[in-house]
Amino acid sequence: MTETRVRKGGTPPAPARDGAIERMLRRALLLLTRDTSTVQDRLDLAELAEAVGAPGLGRLARDTAMLRQGFASAPVSIDAPLGSIERAVHELTDLIREPASPLAANPPGVMDATAACATFCRLLGAPLDTANEAALAGLLIAWRESAEAPQADPQGHADAGLDALSSAFAARELLAFLRRNHDIAFAPYGSARLLHRAAHLAMGGLGPYLTGVGNIVRSGRDLLGLITLAGGNPKQVARWVVPLAAHLPEHIAIALADELADLGMIDAIRGLLAAALRRPDRLGLLRHLRDAALDLGDDVLALSAQHGVLDLAKFDAIEWRCMGDMLAAADADGAMAAYAYAAKVTPGDAQTISRLEAARAGDLQTFAVTGGFTTARPRQLLRFARRAA
Repeated sequence: MTETRVRKGGTPPAPARDGAIERMLRRALLLLTRDTSTVQDRLDLAELAEAVGAPGLGRLARDTAMLRQGFASAPVSIDAPLGSIERAVHELTDLIREPASPLAANPPGVMDATAACATFCRLLGAPLDTANEAALAGLLIAWRESAEAPQADPQGHADAGLDALSSAFAARELLAFLRRNHDIAFAPYGSARLLHRAAHLAMGGLGPYLTGVGNIVRSGRDLLGLITLAGGNPKQVARWVVPLAAHLPEHIAIALADELADLGMIDAIRGLLAAALRRPDRLGLLRHLRDAALDLGDDVLALSAQHGVLDLAKFDAIEWRCMGDMLAAADADGAMAAYAYAAKVTPGDAQTISRLEAARAGDLQTFAVTGGFTTARPRQLLRFARRAA
């Protein structure tokens, strides 16, 4: 056995391997902040942490893995098809028929993110009795404001010690979980009961947290058909289209937005926009939602979408010109400011200069838009007819 010498008047120095282990665990945690990290990466960290005497970190890593993969008790056989429309229709029918819960939420006591991760896992993994549903609803209420706040940069904790880094990792994982599942967890579409039900779905149908929908549908029309088949009522579309669209590839979400606009379903468009504004990876969808709102005559909704576009494309002169054109009919000063910023971003651009000259002359009506910028004319005429109706 190696003897540890103690300096006179001092304490034993920490074994050298402790520092090496902490650096190894810190590195593993930082790697998990990458968008490409997986459930298996978290399980690997759990095994590593438990093996080197860090059981708290091991439990946290397992909790975050479970929050990601869901709580299905009977995974689909490997021989089963990846996406079964029959299974998806059956599952969605059950979700639609699930009665609303009138119970009051049970607010939790003060807890940090590590404890909240563990509590979410316990409640989502357990049967949903009245007490657990009330506790889960209270936990969701307690963390909603944090989930909807701007995301923190995980690299801001890169130099922190292991304990601080673990706490930051727990907060990041918990908030990412709530953001991914916002529309099945929070009103107006979600609830504690829906989150719990969705957490127990297995791959092969709608998937855990409805993440398998993209394996079922290939177009926006497919998704509308799925809801209609399951609900038997077209009115269910506006209720379910937003949570089901959350995990669709963007090109299918865009096709869905176009289908909804063609049908004149402005409430569903509004719901998709609210969800898209929380997503930094939905720029293309925001543009289509803007055009859909313009075509359907909802200028306020269109401007909200365009502000979202500009949040993601701050230095795109074309988008600033679009903003100016949208404001030209009713807000000359706002249009002028948008054109001026476009000119600052791209000096000498002929289209921007012509708009600035028109603004100075008080003649902006030439540039005022009446419909979407990229909508095909036949589709736009269809939407104009919906607007008139």
